[in-house]
Amino acid sequence: MASLTASLLASSPEAFTAATTGPFLTSAAAGTTPRETLGLWLANDRLYIHAYIRATGKLLAFLPLPALPGPTPGTVSSAPPTDPETKLLDWLVAALANVRREEAFFLATAERFALPLALPLDPATGTVPAAAKLPGLRRWEALFDAVAPGPAGAPLPWLEAAVVFWGTEICYLDAWTRVRDAVAAARGPAGPDADADGGALRREFIPNWTNDEFRRFVHQLGSIIDEAVAEQVRCHGAAVRDQLLERALGQWREVLLAEESFWPAM
Repeated sequence: MASLTASLLASSPEAFTAATTGPFLTSAAAGTTPRETLGLWLANDRLYIHAYIRATGKLLAFLPLPALPGPTPGTVSSAPPTDPETKLLDWLVAALANVRREEAFFLATAERFALPLALPLDPATGTVPAAAKLPGLRRWEALFDAVAPGPAGAPLPWLEAAVVFWGTEICYLDAWTRVRDAVAAARGPAGPDADADGGALRREFIPNWTNDEFRRFVHQLGSIIDEAVAEQVRCHGAAVRDQLLERALGQWREVLLAEESFWPAM
């Protein structure tokens, strides 16, 4: 039986491809992304980070943690946690640290390569108006702001939220891995200094978004989800998997729509 995350990936291959490819990513591989376009996307990505942080807080607020530490509930041990909720807690803590580093990395790299990150501000609220945001950012903000427990009494109340986090990370990883793999063929012998963005993507961003550490981090969350679902199936039978998959699919479809519209028009 396929894992839950594998089933999600197989459920909408065309939508997943649309979410992880497109003119912006093609231009990134070709070294033809203008500084202004890259800066616009990074400015929106920075606001995405802020929505991601808020969603993490929402999930932490309802994540049910075991009353006692240990490999199984009701035992006390210093061994690494085996319950999915504590594993997810540790992942979320690491995710918060990661996105804070990411934001600082954005700012430093943008300054180094003269990438404009300014967006219009509403003087009355000090916030960026919705009309100035990429459509995908508006979708992500709505999706993150809607993070909430699953149906009352259902197993794994954190499943929908975890699928949103895993979905955004796996799309990001896949999209930029495609770009990395296309770089040599698309650009030929020219070095990154000849790129339209001055080399920001090729020198800094693409390696950052495709490294082994990030890949392990993304797959770690997928494993947490899959192992938790497998345990529910072992305890309650195969029918529960169909219920969990149906819950996850609703979020997965929204993730793909948000990700597809998050790349700026070229």
